[in-house]
This record gives sequence, structure tokens and C-alpha cells, in this order.
Amino acid sequence: MAKQAGGNISATALAQVRILATLSDEALAALAEKCTWSRHDSGSEVLAQDAPSDEVYLICKGRVSAKTFSDAGKEITFAELVQGDIFGELSALDGQPRSSFVVTLEESLLASLSATVFNEVINSHPDVMWALMIELAARVRRADEKVFEFSTLNTGNRIHAELLRLARMHPAKDGVVEITPPPTHADLASRTNTTRESVTRTLNQLKQAGLIEATRQCLTIFDPDTLTRLIRDSESD
Repeated sequence: MAKQAGGNISATALAQVRILATLSDEALAALAEKCTWSRHDSGSEVLAQDAPSDEVYLICKGRVSAKTFSDAGKEITFAELVQGDIFGELSALDGQPRSSFVVTLEESLLASLSATVFNEVINSHPDVMWALMIELAARVRRADEKVFEFSTLNTGNRIHAELLRLARMHPAKDGVVEITPPPTHADLASRTNTTRESVTRTLNQLKQAGLIEATRQCLTIFDPDTLTRLIRDSESD
């Protein structure tokens, strides 16, 4: 459930957003006054698919997931977004309905801007526009990566690839990556267009091989390089 954000919200919160990194403190403070601020509990729907709204959302704290449903009713996860990311910018740029719905994965602090204000910002600050282009290019590359995986990898290797993708979002220590909080089996299935049973089977195989350890609090990947080799070996078969 969304709640109006309280406390001393300032330019410091907006400074967490990557595309705004080059703005001065004064510009961030002015922009903060034009934002609508809200806090959302975990599991809250922030955006509805096909909604006519055109607000752009800035994640100042927390984590969200962009999802849709197939014609058969299967939940598909497009992306997981974290502090520093933005979402909703496509509708602000092209005026089309939302292509997915967005739910929070943990308590989140969001700032939203109308399409008019967002477009004024990128038009008046070329550095922000350039940063936005880089963000969109990175999303296209990730989408291309997934299309390639779906076209060439078997179920198990798609799960391996998703684990590696998640690992890249967390710091490694001595080659070991800890993913906290860990994705649920249902979430991994949604991300890889597989089933929870396939995820359970693949994770158990990785546990038995000593490559991962999974608890309710953390998913530990001990050897990302071996996961990479498993995928490469599959591609060469």
C-alpha cells in the first residue's frame, strides 16, 4: 500500500538516481519539489499494465519488479529494478500505455514526475538525456541477451544464466557472491520461462555439485566461473 513519504526528503534522495548524477545540488533540490513522493510496502502494485498514466518513477530506495502475464495467464518477469533505476520512462517518451505492471519487492521510496516535467528535464540537461540513452541501451542489450538464451539454451542453462545475471548485481568477495534477499523459486521460473519444478531440480543439482548454497536469507554462488562454463559447454554441444 502506498503511503505519503514523510521526513526530510531532499536532493539527497534524488542523488541516488543514476541519470541525475550530473545535476547540481540546486537543480536536484528544485526537481525534488516537483516530485510526488511515496513509500510503498513490499508487495504493493505501483503501476498497472496498460494504464493511461504517464508518470516516470525514480527509485530512491528499495527494489521493484516489472512483470506481465502471457495469454495463458503465466506470469513473466521482465526486469528487477533497484535503487538508482527508473521506470515508466517509455510511456513518458512515446505516450503509449504501460507495457507491464510493477510491484515492489521490498519497502521502497519512490519519486514520480509527470511526463511533462520529465521531458523538460531531459531537454534542458543534455547530460541527463545522454545518461538516459545509456540506460535504455543497456536494457536493450539485456533483452537481446535473454532472447538469445531463450533461443539457444535448455531449461537448466537458462536458470544458470539468470543466476549469473543476478550475481552481477551483487559484490563478489574472493569469487563468492551472496544474493540477498534470494529469489524465490517462483520468481526464477518467471524470469526464465520455466516451472518451479525445473528451478527446484536445477538448484538441487547445483547444491549437490557444491556450486551454490541456498537458505531463506541468502543464495550463495561459490563458483560463477563454473556456471559460465556449464552454459558455454551447452552451447557447443
